[in-house]
Amino acid sequence: MHKVLIADDVGMNRMLIRSILKSKLSNIEYFEAENGDKVIEIVKAENIDLIILDLIMPVKDGFETLQYLKNSALYHHIPVIVNSALSEITSIEKTLEMGAIEYFTKPFSPDDIEIILPLKVKNALRLHDQNKEIERLNIELNQELKNANEFAKYMLPKNATLNKVDFEILYHPSLGIGGDFIDCIEIGNKVWFMVADITGHGIAAGMASSMIKILFRLTVELPDMTPKKLLETINERIFKIFGEDNHTNYIVFTSFVGCIENNELTYSNAAQPYPIIYCKEKDCVMPIENGGMLVGMLENISYDEYKMPLNPGDGIFVYTDGLFSTGKGSDYTHWTLVNESCGELKSIMAEDTSKFLENIFWKFDFLHKSNGSDFTDDVALIYLKLKS
Repeated sequence: MHKVLIADDVGMNRMLIRSILKSKLSNIEYFEAENGDKVIEIVKAENIDLIILDLIMPVKDGFETLQYLKNSALYHHIPVIVNSALSEITSIEKTLEMGAIEYFTKPFSPDDIEIILPLKVKNALRLHDQNKEIERLNIELNQELKNANEFAKYMLPKNATLNKVDFEILYHPSLGIGGDFIDCIEIGNKVWFMVADITGHGIAAGMASSMIKILFRLTVELPDMTPKKLLETINERIFKIFGEDNHTNYIVFTSFVGCIENNELTYSNAAQPYPIIYCKEKDCVMPIENGGMLVGMLENISYDEYKMPLNPGDGIFVYTDGLFSTGKGSDYTHWTLVNESCGELKSIMAEDTSKFLENIFWKFDFLHKSNGSDFTDDVALIYLKLKS
């Protein structure tokens, strides 16, 4: 049952409006108020679905009452239909700008009594019901996103000290749950790590991210596995699962996969922004400028594989483009800002993996905010440092 509040300082007007509505509409409980203070009192006590508000009332008039309601976090959602004399049409225009959704004028014409007023009330109540349902669904969705985000965090590797490296991660989803993926695992004498950026955002991207983690963990333990083979194997399995339509409907992502063994990094890059190497001996940073095609775009694709020597104390920083993305189209070349920032933070890269990630994230957060924006994409960072 809906609850409708009729506010008018003239009792005959309240009775007339109530009589008109009762003759045309059912399943409504009516409340009456003679001034704005009484309106607010009833609104606080009852779950009102619609207010029919006269503009000219004593104590607190319709303008003051409407302003109070629309400025209230608790009551701004209640639809308001204002009414006043025909000569006050400019005042009605003002209330529509303030947030009233409809109006009618007095005195009532026969059409007002038979058609217009009942129809306006019926439509206002229907709109209110729809808005309440949207709000309920949003609450459910936000809870689902919260649960999914907790699951996504659980799926991330824990910052750890492995036998060969120390590593830290930082993960910042843009929509509660994101499609960026990070993993790092030590198998025998090898340290494997992977960063991926799933196309899209939200729950679907989060589900795809979880799938990539499973495929990574299953694939990395296969005999004679290398970063090149790993990307090709995951790509092949994706197409076996989803078929030829995968590149338009399901899982497409950029990725960087690395394997550290005996102070040597073997890696393969599938369109991921260029990682940054910190060289302790020379106290400098340098990008790894090798690329490749996204995983999931073509069914049969091969990736290049590269090797580079590392020394104790060297670091590897891998990140997704959400760190520098502005959301205003392609800005892949802005990875150079990351390279410059790492140069400025190289002393921290040498000493503290956790502090380095915090500093570079804060730096780009400041850059976004100084441009009047925020992170528009998921951000995933990992920094690995070989033990001295």
